[in-house]
Amino acid sequence: MYIFSQLLPKLGQAFTLNLGEELAERRLVFTAFTPPVDARERYTLAAWLSAHLAFQVAEWHEIAQWYGFESVRGFSEGVSAFSPEDLYSNLAGARLAASLIVGGQTKTQEMYNTAMETALRQALTQLAAQPAQITRFQFDMLDGRWWNSQRRVPEKYLVLHRNYQMGDDRLPTAIPGEIMPLLPLSLPHCWRGIQLSTLAQLQLWPSEDMAQLPPPAHYYSEKDFAALAEQARLQDEKTQNH
Repeated sequence: MYIFSQLLPKLGQAFTLNLGEELAERRLVFTAFTPPVDARERYTLAAWLSAHLAFQVAEWHEIAQWYGFESVRGFSEGVSAFSPEDLYSNLAGARLAASLIVGGQTKTQEMYNTAMETALRQALTQLAAQPAQITRFQFDMLDGRWWNSQRRVPEKYLVLHRNYQMGDDRLPTAIPGEIMPLLPLSLPHCWRGIQLSTLAQLQLWPSEDMAQLPPPAHYYSEKDFAALAEQARLQDEKTQNH
């Protein structure tokens, strides 16, 4: 919602939206272009472009957590980095939010919150979500494979299995022995012939405290995410095998 609220009034203009530091200075850089004449089309384009960028911000958060970001100083967030459900659930959230925006459910914060609660319940029903008791049982079945119940937050290897895949064309992390088909989720990269990547870019510029993040030549962008995630995967594999 925040990105959309800042983008819609300026759609088609060149401007930069600063999102603050997260191991790097996060900047959304928008390019100048001729937006659709129709107000409804401008609104829809802004909604999907915002979702596209919001998911990239979520991807960066996973990377930043692994490379040493701390929202509370002294409290490592490495345990949460690339956890199996994170980016799939973030992608689902981005899709739901965009759908509510396009559907006109954002006139007030209360309207949006109510609509999102309804949309989440519907999505969970479609995904055959299970009661808490069954969910806890399934978590217990993954103890020792996906997580270690003998460890506590913030110990990094409380989480034993991670999903380092980047990108907004995703399947949920497969659970061993699961017979239900995996539901793919994705975001559009093109709207009415317009490539969304040509309209805006998330740029990650060097900051004063980058922890273990290697400094980029100029700045990081979505194109660098897969390589940073793969480096993290290789390091985790090496550490866990020793």
